Amino acid sequence: MSLTIDPRELRLLRRFEDVWPFAGYPRLDHLSPSGLAKFIECPREWQQTYIQGRPDKPAEVLIVGSAFHSAMEFNFKQKISSGVDLDLVELIDYHDSVGFDDRLVADQEKAGMEIVWKTSYEEAKTRARLMIGEYRNRVCERLQPIAVEQKFEVPMGLPVKIQGRYDLLTPEVGIDWKSGQKKQYSPKTAWLLQALIYSFATGKPVEFHTISCSPKTHDVGIVTPVESAELLVLLSQGEVDGLTAVVHSVAMEMVDCMRRYGPDEPWPARGRFHIFACDYCSFLSDCPAWGGAS
Repeated sequence: MSLTIDPRELRLLRRFEDVWPFAGYPRLDHLSPSGLAKFIECPREWQQTYIQGRPDKPAEVLIVGSAFHSAMEFNFKQKISSGVDLDLVELIDYHDSVGFDDRLVADQEKAGMEIVWKTSYEEAKTRARLMIGEYRNRVCERLQPIAVEQKFEVPMGLPVKIQGRYDLLTPEVGIDWKSGQKKQYSPKTAWLLQALIYSFATGKPVEFHTISCSPKTHDVGIVTPVESAELLVLLSQGEVDGLTAVVHSVAMEMVDCMRRYGPDEPWPARGRFHIFACDYCSFLSDCPAWGGAS
């Protein structure tokens, strides 16, 4: 993969590198795929998270997804050496007795507040259980991991490195689990940035596996590249170059916002233009773009 950046852009990015004029606020030493996606969606949300240090509120949909991830990590870590998936009974027992509650407690402690359930504790736990069972029975058998939930760090021509964590690595591909309430048959735009960065880190194409469970019907949807070829992302060199330029431009925009607004003045609240994103924002209550309408 080729990687180029205009030297003029690099000089602008480094203006804050040696002298940091914002005492009391962190100078970031890395960027992450999720952070880049958050900034693209809404710079103010990124500012509140990474500059102001405000924690995200614990959310039911995220707890369900985290519990699914926890169970998959529990299964696939032992499968690296055993080559065999855990029995479904053992996997569900781990979820019921450890996995779900551990993730719930961790999210609540991080946020410093208790979750407000949209359905209920038992309902959310049931949905996670159904997702785990369906994925275990339909997908796990065909995956042989060589690494699970591993951190990575890659240079992409920026003053700071890109750091992240992939979900599952097999000899052929990197796999990223995406959980939600509705089936997803194609990658969202932000996922393509993830795919680019994961490919840099692993040298492999990326599969997105989407796992959903409807709160109303409890129907579970599993969509992998077997069901939708679009979820296998194998980037061409042209796409790599284009997405790399996007990463650079996003980093430039971050620097511009810091220079223009500083750490305290509100950064642009872009989520207002695609309101669905605002529904999941932890900082909606005092967002100037909503003017107290929330």
